[in-house]
Amino acid sequence: MYIPNFQYLATAALGLSAELMKPSKVSSGSVMDYAVEQCIDDDGNKRCTVPFLVTKSTCYKIKWSTDGAISHTTAEFRDAGSNELVYYRDTNGEWTPEKGELVYLDFKPKVPAQGNKTVDYKVTTCE
Repeated sequence: MYIPNFQYLATAALGLSAELMKPSKVSSGSVMDYAVEQCIDDDGNKRCTVPFLVTKSTCYKIKWSTDGAISHTTAEFRDAGSNELVYYRDTNGEWTPEKGELVYLDFKPKVPAQGNKTVDYKVTTCE
């Protein structure tokens, strides 16, 4: 019968904890910006993300990019039930919610006449 030694067990535990500490993908994809303020516009274009759950006191990292030569969008986290603005960012970065809730993202264009662009986004937990 094999009995693992302390060093083997410590190495295995360290490896497992490192795996659990990796950032995990929460949501990602592509949507059109929120130039038309509805999640599905009259043409059937998707303009906000599928809702996802955020957990109180958990750090989330958001990254996004918008196609177009001159474009700037603001990421807005909104409550999925009320559509109320919960948090927004002008640049890639981190957010730690004060409560757990179901949210979705939309991306508001900030440069006049530069709306209706595709936004690629990714939300992960922080490292």
